[in-house]
Amino acid sequence: MSALAADSGAGAGPSVVIGIDIGGTGSRFVAFDPTTRQVLARTARPTPAEGSPAEVLSFLRSQIERVAKGRRPAAIGIGASGPIDRDGIIQNPDTLAAFTGWPLIDGIADLTDGSIVIDNDAVCAALAEQLLGAARESPRSLHVTLGTGIGVCLLDGDRPFRNADGTHPEGGHMAVGMATPPCYCGRPACWEQAASRRTLQRSAAELLGRAASDAAVIDDAADLARRGDNDARDLFATYGRAVADGLATLVTLYGPNMVVLGGSAAAYLPYYQDAIQSTMAQLGRWVPTVNIVATELNDYGGAIGGARCATLAGLPNTGSLLTVGHES
Repeated sequence: MSALAADSGAGAGPSVVIGIDIGGTGSRFVAFDPTTRQVLARTARPTPAEGSPAEVLSFLRSQIERVAKGRRPAAIGIGASGPIDRDGIIQNPDTLAAFTGWPLIDGIADLTDGSIVIDNDAVCAALAEQLLGAARESPRSLHVTLGTGIGVCLLDGDRPFRNADGTHPEGGHMAVGMATPPCYCGRPACWEQAASRRTLQRSAAELLGRAASDAAVIDDAADLARRGDNDARDLFATYGRAVADGLATLVTLYGPNMVVLGGSAAAYLPYYQDAIQSTMAQLGRWVPTVNIVATELNDYGGAIGGARCATLAGLPNTGSLLTVGHES
């Protein structure tokens, strides 16, 4: 059985840890067995863009109950696009407005007798890849999530690099050398504006003369590129160079042995990988050579990593791994 297999049973069964990935566009939920490392149930829903805390909590609670299938969770782990402050409060009004500024953990505390933790979604995705995916047992891996925004996490083994105050650095918001629209972070030229999946989608929509909200435009542009369309190939090459602009800086600073690209744009890596490699190769010896691969866990890596975070929070001698630990 693969890590992403799902059962159909309910009620009695193995102890489960619930993992949640709250993304800017979609949220994913898994029930994870930490002993067998199997996903027992999973679901995905659009992330609420607006609503009161009570409405958001109703959304979270209903989906937790959906994947728990009658089992009481042993713990709950949440990954969310940050920033997340030291008190575990999401502070992201730009892409998670409905989840920002209030104590989300307190609203689900009664669902478990164990730990409830919250961390950056890139940390969760990186831990999942290190446990079960493309970075299994990697000594130092860099995970970059190319989704609605860009998330970054460096792992030494299974230990994420942290700011001095324990919060997670927002590596997706770094200055780049290419022109971009101004970013909500305040930078006039920001990596997230250059290389997020949302940017790729806008570019594909412009190429095809369709609305940027059309979820099929990247697939259709990829199909054109596969059939040899030069404009479509140029679109993905331009995107690859944008990814490389920030990635070269991170690889130079951190020296990982591998880079794992996650998020929804990672599925298109074959169309822009050559552009990444050639752009980074131009920098010669200033950038270490590194293997760049796509996620093996696809869209559910962040939720699996949330469950991993919650599991680690309940183990002795794991050190200060998480942004927030909560005992209900």
